[in-house]
Amino acid sequence: MSFAFADPWHQFLPREGGHVVALAGSGGKTSLMRVLAGVLAAEGVKLVLTTTTRTEPLVDIPVLELSDLERQYADERSGLPDAFFLHAGTLSDGKWQGIEPGEVDRLGERHPDRIILVEVDGAAKHPVKLYREGEPCWPERTSLAMVVMGTAALDQPAAEALHRFGREEFFPLADLRPDTLWAWEHFEVLLTAPGGYVARVPDDVPAVLVMTGLGELNDSIGLFEFVGKAMAHPRLPLAVFAELAGQEPSLRTAFRETEDDES
Repeated sequence: MSFAFADPWHQFLPREGGHVVALAGSGGKTSLMRVLAGVLAAEGVKLVLTTTTRTEPLVDIPVLELSDLERQYADERSGLPDAFFLHAGTLSDGKWQGIEPGEVDRLGERHPDRIILVEVDGAAKHPVKLYREGEPCWPERTSLAMVVMGTAALDQPAAEALHRFGREEFFPLADLRPDTLWAWEHFEVLLTAPGGYVARVPDDVPAVLVMTGLGELNDSIGLFEFVGKAMAHPRLPLAVFAELAGQEPSLRTAFRETEDDES
């Protein structure tokens, strides 16, 4: 299988209000959300950013707590910014508490002119993770899933790279030892095996793979071989190559090439 690159990289993103774009996985979801918000806001798309878990406080974006938003509704929604982050309150550790998936669905009903960007799980800043029961926390209105994996895990001991190593069972990787170095085949298993990242995306929701941390990656051959295998999966027609660090993130989107494309 061969693939080509889309221009611009973000042409697959929805622009019409009412869509819920959910970010799942590990290794840069919050940074990716900021990039997506920047792209869409630059085109005049109105947005709500939020999470169904919890997140570190964000800067440089208007923020509302859920109770504040209810007061705005009582005041006929006056003064809502074109893009804002919504959370349910500040926790004792300083993080923001996410809102319930059902509340995200209600946001979509109340704001049919906006796209909602939502993180639906957490990874405690690890590049890869093991899921626990009940994750991710998908809103029913989810119309696109972006499945994120961090290449920073490559060649790192599994106990350091993998969130919840030794605390959650994932039988396809049951033989991993704490000092086993994470390799491309581990990415493939975690992504595509039963119970892995893709299997947790709702059946009727299209998915896009996002590989982050490419600025520090020294194995481009391994990356392209892995992405080629990933895109052979029927649910992953697109893959985004992303370097999200720094002031100017770099992203490219690959898509499967058909015989017509090649001719």
